[in-house]
Amino acid sequence: MDKHLLYEKTKELQALNQEALAVFIRLSENEEDAPDFYEEVKPFADKVKDTADEWKPLAEEWVVEEKPQYFYLKQIDDTHENLLISSILAFQPDTKKKRFREMIQSIDYIMSGIENALTRE
Repeated sequence: MDKHLLYEKTKELQALNQEALAVFIRLSENEEDAPDFYEEVKPFADKVKDTADEWKPLAEEWVVEEKPQYFYLKQIDDTHENLLISSILAFQPDTKKKRFREMIQSIDYIMSGIENALTRE
């Protein structure tokens, strides 16, 4: 179990999660044209997917081996899925603000919890 790699991927996903929020805020506040799918949306979504796909098995292995308090496989799976969804929704002009922000907070909560647990170990 490579805890250092899990920590690095967790930090990377936290940054991408905040980037998705920044994109969402920028696009919802500025009535600019929709971003180009192949120039902006797809590269960002692909980067999130690649990083999340690397993170998920590490996080699952950590949960199984370390049995950290308050962390479960279902949360890892849900967080992975939410990361993929939010990376696309950030670019959608009709995305509901409250729901999107709650998804970002949920992702951040899990990522921060994992980061803190790994730091304590």
